[in-house]
Amino acid sequence: MPDLVEERLGLIPVLAEKSARGFMGRTALMKYMYLLQALRKVPLGYRFSLYSYGPFDSDVLSDLGTAEDLGAVESVAVAYPGGYGYEIKPGRTAEWLQRRTAKFLNQYKTDINWVTHRFGDYTSPQLELISTVIYVDQEAARAKERLSLSSLARRVQEIKPHFKDAQVNSFAEQLFKDKLLHSVAK
Repeated sequence: MPDLVEERLGLIPVLAEKSARGFMGRTALMKYMYLLQALRKVPLGYRFSLYSYGPFDSDVLSDLGTAEDLGAVESVAVAYPGGYGYEIKPGRTAEWLQRRTAKFLNQYKTDINWVTHRFGDYTSPQLELISTVIYVDQEAARAKERLSLSSLARRVQEIKPHFKDAQVNSFAEQLFKDKLLHSVAK
């Protein structure tokens, strides 16, 4: 019977395969895991904290390393004009691991499809911003705070000053329209 870590490992190649381009980067992996857990309540057991690039848990990268070691995914460093990144694709043992974790993957198939469909076309910076808006919203909701959309956007802007006000407002408004924010009063 698979355990939680094995189920998370089985999820990684599925996310890579279902990504819009047939691969994903590390930031996308981190944010997909966060969004699955935060928005869809998939019990992944991660403990996300807010870091430089939004919600982060080092266990996601540890799981990625294990999935690479098992051959479930392949991760290739790629040079981009602004630096480098990674392309994570399903590996030679992906199907074997997915069979081992099939019960979990089938149970959360709708959630996995929702996250990859809803957020799969976004860039890493956009995923950073989206996940940060959701993180700030959920922290406020846990504290039983009711925020206006503009005050939520201001909090995110303070955390992420490298994003323009219009970007933050636009993403916050869309997430609100999609009923993905819980602290925002109408």
